Amino acid sequence: MSRIHFVVKETAKISYQAEAEREGKSLGQWLREAADEKLEAARPRLFTVEELKAFAAKCDAMHPPGAKEPDWEETKRLIGEGKLSSARKLGLL
Repeated sequence: MSRIHFVVKETAKISYQAEAEREGKSLGQWLREAADEKLEAARPRLFTVEELKAFAAKCDAMHPPGAKEPDWEETKRLIGEGKLSSARKLGLL
């Protein structure tokens, strides 16, 4: 277990302590939970299975029934054309 010490204004400490007490927690527990919440909010959110299924259904609905993706050779050709077009626009060719 590690310890972290940091400097805060006395008024901030009093506010933190009062909130911790209102929640029935120690100041240390309250600060740890606040830090954990901050970390959680900063992480990219993963999609739920339901959200992924809804996304797949939305994508499927954009294509006519029975439509097939191009084969690999056609896909490579389209990618190549896109790269050439972009290179021309950038003046690289």
